[in-house]
Amino acid sequence: MVSSEHWNVHTAWSLAGVGTSIVLELKAPPQQSAASKKKSRSTARVAFDIGATDGFSEAIPAKYVFVSHGHVDHVGGLFAHARAHAVSFGGQAPTYFVPAQLLPQIEKCRDAMSSLDAVCATSADENDGSLRGKSLIKMNLVSVEDGDEVQLKGIQYGSKTSFYARAVQVDHAGHPTLGYVLGSRTAGGLKPEYRQLNGARIRELVKSGVSIKGDPVERVEFGYTGDTCARGLVKRQAAPTEEGLCSDGLPPIDQMFSAQVLFCELTFLDSNEDELAQQKADERGHLHVNHLESIFGSHDLLASRAESVSGSIVFYHLSAKYRPARRALDFIAEGLPKQLLLNRRIFVAVASMLSPDEAEDGAFTDLIHKDGCIELERYVKWKDSLDSP
Repeated sequence: MVSSEHWNVHTAWSLAGVGTSIVLELKAPPQQSAASKKKSRSTARVAFDIGATDGFSEAIPAKYVFVSHGHVDHVGGLFAHARAHAVSFGGQAPTYFVPAQLLPQIEKCRDAMSSLDAVCATSADENDGSLRGKSLIKMNLVSVEDGDEVQLKGIQYGSKTSFYARAVQVDHAGHPTLGYVLGSRTAGGLKPEYRQLNGARIRELVKSGVSIKGDPVERVEFGYTGDTCARGLVKRQAAPTEEGLCSDGLPPIDQMFSAQVLFCELTFLDSNEDELAQQKADERGHLHVNHLESIFGSHDLLASRAESVSGSIVFYHLSAKYRPARRALDFIAEGLPKQLLLNRRIFVAVASMLSPDEAEDGAFTDLIHKDGCIELERYVKWKDSLDSP
C-alpha cells in the first residue's frame, strides 16, 4: 500500500479522458481504541478529484475534495458525491476546493442539478416534513488560487497533528487548473531544557509568559499534480517574493516535489514516439514520458545519491491506448529516467488498465496493491523471472 506518515492511499483509479479520483484515508493512531478506529475509517478520507470511476463508492466518505480542473473526467462524480455523502452522513455537506475561475460554472451546474434532483410529480404538503421537492445535494464550495492554504478542520491525528492543503498552479493548456499539496503540522513538545521540570514549575513558567514549547513540525505528505504539461511542473527559475513562499520557505511547486508521496500525471508513455507526438502531448496539456527527465531534473531528483531511497512517486492518468496494463508498465519501465528509479519508489495506478485476461491472472494481480497501484520495480523483477530459464 502506498502511504505517507499519516495517510494511506485507499483507492487510486484513473484513466485519461474517462475518470480520475484518488482517495486517501487517515491512519489510526496506535493508541486509538477499536471503536474509534472503526469510526475513523468511515469518515477520515479526502479525495483528489471526483470523476465517475470504478472506485466512486470509496470516495463517498470523503469530507474534503480537491478539484484540479473542470474537465468531466475529473468532476463527473461531483454532484453524485455530494448527494451520496449527505445521504450517508446525516445530511453533512462535503467541502470542495475548486480553482477560483471555475467557481461560477460549478455553482451554475450545482443549481441546475439541485433543481433536477428536487423535481416531483405532485406538490409536497409543507406540513408533513417530507423531503419531496427538496434537493439532497449539499455542497460547501471554496474557491482557491495558487499558494492559498486551507485547514482541514475536523481531521486530526491524535491530539497534536492537524492537516492543511495548499493550491499549486500548473499548466493544462489554458484550462484553469491547480495541483495540491497535503501537509501535516504537529504541535511542538516541551523544549529540551524544560523536560525535566515538574508540573508546578511548568505552570509557573507559562504564567510568567515563558515559551516552553518548540516550533510545530511541518511535513509535506502528498503532492497531486492534476492534469498538466511539463511547463506546469518544472522548477520556477524566477525568485519568488516572500509572499509566494510556504511556511517551510519553499515555493508551492517545490513543496509539491518534496512530498513524501507525489501523484504525477503521465498520459503518454511511449519513449520511442517522435517529436510531433511529444509536442501534441504538450499542446493538450499532458505529460509524455520523455518530459520526465527535464521535470525531475529541474527539482534535483535525478542526482546520484549515496543515501537510501526516500519518498514515492505514483504515476496516474495513463491513456487507454497503451492497454493492457502490462504493456503500459513496459513502456514506463523503458522510458523512465533510470536515476529516478534509484532515488524514489515508483508506483503506477493500473486498476483502470487491466484486460480481462490480466484480471484473471492471479500471479499478476497479486502484484497490485488493494489501492490499485503496482510497484514498478517489483513488476520488472516478476517479469524478468518469467523470462529466465
